[in-house]
Amino acid sequence: MNDWEALAQGAMNAVQLARMEVLAVMQRSYVVEYKKDHSPVTDADVASQTILLEKLQSIEPSAPVVSEELADTAYDQRLNWTRLWMVDPLDGTKEFVRGNGEFTINVALIENHQPVVGIIDWPVGNVTYMAIRGQGAYRIQEGKATRLFGKQFSPTVKVVISRSHRESEVQWVRQCLLDIESVDYVGSALKFCRIAEGRNDIYPRLTPNMEWDSAAGHILVAEAGGQVVDFHGQPLHYNKPDLHNNGFVAVGDWEAWSRYFASQAAFTD
Repeated sequence: MNDWEALAQGAMNAVQLARMEVLAVMQRSYVVEYKKDHSPVTDADVASQTILLEKLQSIEPSAPVVSEELADTAYDQRLNWTRLWMVDPLDGTKEFVRGNGEFTINVALIENHQPVVGIIDWPVGNVTYMAIRGQGAYRIQEGKATRLFGKQFSPTVKVVISRSHRESEVQWVRQCLLDIESVDYVGSALKFCRIAEGRNDIYPRLTPNMEWDSAAGHILVAEAGGQVVDFHGQPLHYNKPDLHNNGFVAVGDWEAWSRYFASQAAFTD
């Protein structure tokens, strides 16, 4: 077992403990508060964060944690971090509050600005998605691991976007001269999972989002043969001075998609 495998296994164990606590919170009355940006935070976010922070730091004490629910660390401290955890303890808190089950727990290990391990746990579905660089992407359910491969390129596409958004994202797909077969509206990082599983072709996100929103999904999609790129056509980078991503596009079958995007001048230089 190499270093990444050992860390992935430790992170999987941490995520399973966080899952149990999140599901327990679902079964009781819980508090919903709102942050400065008006996004909700619940007892489940806090409980998952506490477990993940403790367990991740115990399995790799030298790797700091960057998380949605932690105070920002200044870049002059982060710039020398070559390895860190990127965590979203409850991705899709709005969906958690709505009760539709489309929320996930996301953990990624970042090395030299790229994700090398990614875990997306879907508590309600009893499913965990996991990827390690160079070793593929997998869906794990009831102890069975299934290798994932993104959908082969087709100019007729099944689009997946956020439940909260966005006609503009559908319009961007049309501007790429793609025929839209269907549009699925899905919460949280489950959209990345659908790309990695080959259920959808393309997931565009035009508006800014945070690195912890994309990191685990990025390595999952990449190890399934796809890629998550910015609007210059370059793979997203992590632990940047500004932890925002200025939008992205996730696709399967990156080799074919990159040629198509180039032919359509879809991205700016």
